[in-house]
Amino acid sequence: MKKILTLISVFFFLTGAALPALAASSDVGLASVSLNSRTGKLVAGKNQNTVLPLASLTKLMTTLVLEDLGLNFNKKVTITQAEVNYTFPYISQGDQTSKIDLRAGDQVSKKDLWHAMLIASSNEAAIALVDNSGISRAKFIKRMNSKAKALGLKHTRFTEPTGIDPRNVSTAKEMAIIARRAYANLSIRQASVTPSYRFREKKSGRNVGIYSRNNSLLAMQPLGMKVGYLTEAKDNCAVRLNKRGKDRIIIILHSPNNARRNAEIARLMSK
Repeated sequence: MKKILTLISVFFFLTGAALPALAASSDVGLASVSLNSRTGKLVAGKNQNTVLPLASLTKLMTTLVLEDLGLNFNKKVTITQAEVNYTFPYISQGDQTSKIDLRAGDQVSKKDLWHAMLIASSNEAAIALVDNSGISRAKFIKRMNSKAKALGLKHTRFTEPTGIDPRNVSTAKEMAIIARRAYANLSIRQASVTPSYRFREKKSGRNVGIYSRNNSLLAMQPLGMKVGYLTEAKDNCAVRLNKRGKDRIIIILHSPNNARRNAEIARLMSK
């Protein structure tokens, strides 16, 4: 974690942005927020303004920018070797990355890539969608940061669109604003809570399976769901739940494990 705090500090220095207060590594613990989905009002939380890596929660902002640019779900794209290898510069020993059976030369619809990105958190699918969005990766990332600014987010910064780079950072409070906007979108919401999905690769006819590994969250019957993990970020999640008349956006960042994450979700839903 000391390494990531240093990286974040360097990033803010180079970009000229104001550096938010970052907790010392020994002080960094779980951060959380619960928002009323309908009003956006803060209900409860802890360490809600601590700046932390987002991991794959980054993909929720990616989906919003893709929607802004316009998505033709029926359009087929060809997967490149660079997209298959996208995560390699970022992966450190001990890190986990989300992969599905995508190969260079595969022809896949944007609908299939959308589901792969939101169900299995496929980094390859996410970068392929960005590469076929009609603008360059650099311009896409600029749009992500511009959208964060337009939403009034002061401590959120994106360096790339998948979340594999730990310099994608935000706070629980600001991530909740992004998630609230994302889960108001039906195509994002529905795909994110789909347990499994299959598609046939167009050239070879190969069947590709996509599976959610988040059974404990799916058991909560969320209206929207995204998880993320990096060594630096630990376990993150952004869920929308509607229980007993409470429609909530809940963000958990830097949880040590799934059990602690789920316990915090239960605590916040009791508020």
